Amino acid sequence: MNRKLAKLIIVSVLVVIAAAASLAFLSFLPRNVTESVTVITVDQTSCTVQTSDKFILKIKPCDVKPGETVTVTYDEKMKERFRATTP
Repeated sequence: MNRKLAKLIIVSVLVVIAAAASLAFLSFLPRNVTESVTVITVDQTSCTVQTSDKFILKIKPCDVKPGETVTVTYDEKMKERFRATTP
């Protein structure tokens, strides 16, 4: 009986560790968002755009004019990283 209980505890601990490792790994995966944005500026290599929640992003490549609305896909985590590093 004690042997079965020990095996159950070991398996339970391994499952918890595997779940924690999986959740930690998932935080590194991109969360892509596709939305219409307004182009603010255009330079030789990229565009500066404003999202619907007034967040400013740089996107590449860019072949549009300022003021146009385009649909882009970007990693939502870019906003989180920016907010975390901005005072």
